[in-house]
Amino acid sequence: MGFAGRPFIFFAVAVLGCSAGLTLIGPASADVVPSETPPAAAPRPDDGSSANSRAIHVEARLNVGEELDLGAAGRSVGDQFVFSGNLTSTEGRKERVVGRIGGFCVITDLERNAGQCASTAVLPEGQITVQGQQVGIPAPVPVVNAITGGTGEFHRAHGQVMQRVLTPATWQLTFELSDVRPHRPEDGRGPAEAPTPVRPSFPGK
Repeated sequence: MGFAGRPFIFFAVAVLGCSAGLTLIGPASADVVPSETPPAAAPRPDDGSSANSRAIHVEARLNVGEELDLGAAGRSVGDQFVFSGNLTSTEGRKERVVGRIGGFCVITDLERNAGQCASTAVLPEGQITVQGQQVGIPAPVPVVNAITGGTGEFHRAHGQVMQRVLTPATWQLTFELSDVRPHRPEDGRGPAEAPTPVRPSFPGK
């Protein structure tokens, strides 16, 4: 058949601090000077860095896409689509691999060819998990799914992922994250493990 993927997107959060002034009223005296209350400090994360929002634009280049015919022969509830591949940045002068992605979808609605999907994006700064329903498995229509958690710089992150299928093996993903640690590109860190090229596998049922 083809492919379908899991996703992978957010809105900005602003934190405002406010201060209050206090006026003392009492008998006039040259020795009495009203005291001022200092502005309240803005809350900060435990690690001392301020939380912010971030958008990550990548393409998922799948090298594995398997449809599993489970239970009754032919398309049926419970069939699965399993996928994995590299995440590629298309920003800048040349494309570069920045991470990996893997996940699966389980068919739950035959009439709409829809199912529940879960996936994990692995980036140098940490992992991002995504979950939600998709229609048109294994090549779903454009969809927005939820970011359900993460690790590393994304351990408090939440938000959403916008997914658009360009070809059965190429998906456009936009992660919109909130409450993430400030990203420092100068760190120069790469993926924990170098992606291993795998010959594409897109068998049909």
